[in-house]
Amino acid sequence: MRRSLALLPLLAPLAAATLAACERGVPPLPPVELAAYEDTIAKWHERRVEAIAGPEGWATLVGLWWLQPGETRIGSDSALELVLPANRAPRRLGSVFVEGDSARFVPARGVKIFADSQPVTASLTLHSDVEEKQTVLRAGSLVVAYITRSGKKAVRIKDTLHVARTSFPGHRYFPTDTAWRITARFVPRAKPDSMDIIDVLGIETRMWWPGELRFRVRGSEHSLQVIREPEDHGQRLFVMFKDSTNLRETYPAMRYAYVNPPDSLGRTILDFNQSYNPPCAFTSFATCPLPPKGNALPFRVPVGELKPAKH
Repeated sequence: MRRSLALLPLLAPLAAATLAACERGVPPLPPVELAAYEDTIAKWHERRVEAIAGPEGWATLVGLWWLQPGETRIGSDSALELVLPANRAPRRLGSVFVEGDSARFVPARGVKIFADSQPVTASLTLHSDVEEKQTVLRAGSLVVAYITRSGKKAVRIKDTLHVARTSFPGHRYFPTDTAWRITARFVPRAKPDSMDIIDVLGIETRMWWPGELRFRVRGSEHSLQVIREPEDHGQRLFVMFKDSTNLRETYPAMRYAYVNPPDSLGRTILDFNQSYNPPCAFTSFATCPLPPKGNALPFRVPVGELKPAKH
């Protein structure tokens, strides 16, 4: 860790958080233990490498194909609708049939393809990533997943041996600074609601909008809306934001961060040191949502993940 993990810069945000908490009559969250925090950031860096360059990370993507009603044939044969690399796939892997609101996969004869470690030998109903149990098919080094976005259906295919994965140079980060590990207050909406979120492909999706995070930076209060993606089945709050580091230092469109659920007093930690690039910083086959209106911070957030070196 850099000098910013020394005690002095830790005390400043704690003092500010204490003052803000006292103004609200809410006690501050306990201070972070430095050695434990170093370990937290180190493990988070490891998870970030796994998310991009792991066996099924974002760097393994070879394509995203939007499906039309009827049959879409998959394989390395150039005459098919969905053509895969010849050194990774048989001439015919199988077909996806879109029928109304549902889709199913039928393997080609003699092909070895598995779902949940079980061989697929007949027609298989596909479940998308917005459902609790997504269907994931595996054939050799290929991983085939079915996704839906606002009624649109697609197949996303990964290759665990993709060169983008095996040659991944790693992430770059600003120096870690505990001044940007900020106590925030979650303010839920008076009534459950949702909002329309547009992704990088221009697709508009209705997403759950539970409330906002309010926090102080340099004496001023700011807020960020939090949402929940349909394919996210976890409990954490999801934050998408822009700040003055975009374009030159960080990914142009936004960065993301996850926040743990608030405690009984509405308190949580918004740790900008763990803000990261969206998947579309590493592949053109991701459907990254863009920040909601108003989630643009009027200052630099000089911590977290930098723009990829080869972006």
